[in-house]
Amino acid sequence: MSALISSLFRPFSPKHFLLILGSSLTGLATTAYGIDYGIYDARALAMGGATVAIGDTSQAVYYNPALLALHEGDKDSTRDGQVYLPNLVAQASTALEPAIKAVNDHLDRELSDALTALNSQTSPANAKLVANSASDLRKVLDKVANRDLSVDAFVGVSASQPSDHEGGAFYMGVRTIGVGTSTISKADEALLDEYIGAMNQIADGVSPIIIAMQHPDLIGTNGKFSDPTSRLTSSAQISALLIAEWGLALAKEFTIEQQPIMFGFTPKLVRVDAYRDTADFNNSSIRSVDDGVNQFSDTKSSLTTFNADVGVATVLADHYRVGFAIKDLVAKNFATKQISGPDLTVKLRPRSRLGVGYISEDLTLGLDYDVQKSTPIANESPNQQLSLGAEYKLLSSLALRLGYRHDQAGATANLSSAGIGYQGHRFIADLGYSHSSDMKGASLQLGWTF
Repeated sequence: MSALISSLFRPFSPKHFLLILGSSLTGLATTAYGIDYGIYDARALAMGGATVAIGDTSQAVYYNPALLALHEGDKDSTRDGQVYLPNLVAQASTALEPAIKAVNDHLDRELSDALTALNSQTSPANAKLVANSASDLRKVLDKVANRDLSVDAFVGVSASQPSDHEGGAFYMGVRTIGVGTSTISKADEALLDEYIGAMNQIADGVSPIIIAMQHPDLIGTNGKFSDPTSRLTSSAQISALLIAEWGLALAKEFTIEQQPIMFGFTPKLVRVDAYRDTADFNNSSIRSVDDGVNQFSDTKSSLTTFNADVGVATVLADHYRVGFAIKDLVAKNFATKQISGPDLTVKLRPRSRLGVGYISEDLTLGLDYDVQKSTPIANESPNQQLSLGAEYKLLSSLALRLGYRHDQAGATANLSSAGIGYQGHRFIADLGYSHSSDMKGASLQLGWTF
């Protein structure tokens, strides 16, 4: 197990991160996660994901390209163009924390080493070490079993140039999504419990011979205590996606029966690398971290295609906005390959979102709603987010933000978020943080105006 999980701490690169994430999910948790609308910048993370109506022109390329046309004044006179480099967002399950502890402490290796020492010299002290090691591993399983274990990260750069009731923007970025759906067997839990009880008895002075008679299942063919880590039967289905996009957004305002309507369109080149596999704790073919990563890498399937995002927005009574957008307008299917089991199909489906908002000089309030549930990567439960966001400009250069997300499908816990934005002269910095009982997120972006 540690060989699979410990790869999580290798140096970061998008491709390597995707591979090691899938390995780290093995046997750890049941997840409720799917391919949702996505969060791609710090302002959106801080405001609960509410962006389709109240996003600014720099965010339009990610959420609703029509927002680029919500601008007055020629580009040369307003200098409201913005470039962001870098743009970093990461959201991860809180269940990763006990998994990280398991890696740092090498709990399974620690248990195996303790068993080896006990078989070499049977003593109460060595038996206590086995009991403690088995107990530590059991606690980790308790913490991660039947809980979400997922990561959603984005790394990108963008440049936006709004003009008088029209605009354009460019972005490129990589979104990495990883989830794991596991079966933590009752037999594994019972086996560790039996070891804990038996070893504590030896530590209390009970003869190992009596323990061997009472617990024959713990004795191997060589007459010694067998290693429980080689007998674990828990397994996991691992799914991971790396979605790289290059997009160019264009928007323009039209007047229809005296009502200004903004339309936006983002054609984009998309490359999707998908990884899906089934693994278990004691796969004898996995001898090292590299073996585990390489086996997961062998399941890679790729799709390169063109797609598009579209959006519309309008302003009512000067301060009220309504927006609607669809990401990935054209549905795509492609098959993945697995080392064991039948090939599966990844379904990339359009994701639509409706937003409403209020914007004044100092205060912004918004609400977004996913029109349909997210598309699962594998067998996870879909989600359907309702997002609330607020921003208050305390000073001309400082903005305070709050947000809240509620999953209408009940697959994920309610989430709260907060953040701050600063602009001094041409320099821009944004920070965001989000937290729920099962997820944590953080985001940083730095940029400048031109």
